[in-house]
Amino acid sequence: MSVTIKDIAAVAGVSHSTVSKALNNASSVNKQTRQRILELAKHMNYTPNLAARNLANKRNRSIGLVWPSAQGLFYYHLCATFQKAAARRDIDVFVSMSTPARALYNFRRYLMNYAVLWSEPSWQPDAQFVQERERFQGQITIAGGGYCDGVNLLNIERAKGTFEAVRHLANLGHRRIAFVGEDTDKSAGYMRAVLEFSLDYSPGMMITAPEGFYYQPDTRRQELDQRFRALWCSKQRPTALVMDSQGSAFAMINTLINLDISIPEDLSVITYDDIPEFSIYPVALDTFGPSIETIVESILDDYER
Repeated sequence: MSVTIKDIAAVAGVSHSTVSKALNNASSVNKQTRQRILELAKHMNYTPNLAARNLANKRNRSIGLVWPSAQGLFYYHLCATFQKAAARRDIDVFVSMSTPARALYNFRRYLMNYAVLWSEPSWQPDAQFVQERERFQGQITIAGGGYCDGVNLLNIERAKGTFEAVRHLANLGHRRIAFVGEDTDKSAGYMRAVLEFSLDYSPGMMITAPEGFYYQPDTRRQELDQRFRALWCSKQRPTALVMDSQGSAFAMINTLINLDISIPEDLSVITYDDIPEFSIYPVALDTFGPSIETIVESILDDYER
């Protein structure tokens, strides 16, 4: 069983309130008594009850963040940036790797009044999540995509971002712009731009891959490699390439190196996902889409309203 303030008080031979005051560094407890109580607390492996403290103080500067189920470095940087930015505002962030429903249950237990869930556009809440959302006494923000009644939504306009990336390349004079990635709203944004700006296009210029292909067997990445090689060796060789994610960018790095393609002399490249690891390319890749800092600050601004 966990050690309580009453347990420490019994060993120290003082009242419950004296222990509480000492643990909270109150000036009304003399230095010798406070030091003895702190040493006992450490020796007895005492851990403060966060929920009880929040209830007593009627103040809770805490946010519960659900670690995304999707894989990728973007999510690591999202969580790390979130914690650092929140700390600057004196806000604690508690990260849960449980399912969204289970995470909400735990956040409720610890009396948190704000929860953040990053989800993909295709995400839909299950019955357990809806049930926990109704029980949760606070605000919930779903960022990235998906929909659920009764929550704040921070959507990312990925199709528009991809459209603008192609526009940027077209304005630089590129007419043959290829796309590598999954068949999502980003690929739709790419095709809209191809039509809008009357770019040169053949079916081989859109190299689509199955969802999560980067984390699948090597045969999937080999197929991607073969399709791009065929395009590069054709009369429709692209002068620019749009990649839809870090997965696409990491899958393509060996292909571009093996084909001795120099960026940007032979091929201009731009990719979605704002992560520092893109500097591993011989030339750091240009990126598009919202920065992680912008996403985090938007959520924290909403929390403090």
